[in-house]
Amino acid sequence: MAFRTLQSNVCLLLLISICLHFITDNRTAAMSHREKCECVEETGSVQWRKITDYTIRQKEPLCNKVQIILQLSGKQACLNPDSKQGKKMQKCWKRIKFNTQRRKVCLQLKKKNRPKKPKRL
Repeated sequence: MAFRTLQSNVCLLLLISICLHFITDNRTAAMSHREKCECVEETGSVQWRKITDYTIRQKEPLCNKVQIILQLSGKQACLNPDSKQGKKMQKCWKRIKFNTQRRKVCLQLKKKNRPKKPKRL
């Protein structure tokens, strides 16, 4: 009689371990299929007036670089964060303290204050 209970306990443990193996194996497989970085190809610059919106993603555990995703008219482009334009966008983003409601401020072209030339008569 003791042999039957021992046998049933071993079978139960075997069944539980097989179920746990398949459950954890599926979760690991799902994690490995995720895309790491959204930006695969990056451009050096884009005309400011063509940018309608943007998103800046800081370094994450799954992607170890800063990503600047630009919304252009009808399409998306990724901007190189080490380029001159990328550094300007990151600097402005930090200046507005990561406020998503004020991010359009960074897209406005700044006019240089030049002294007016006197008219010649």
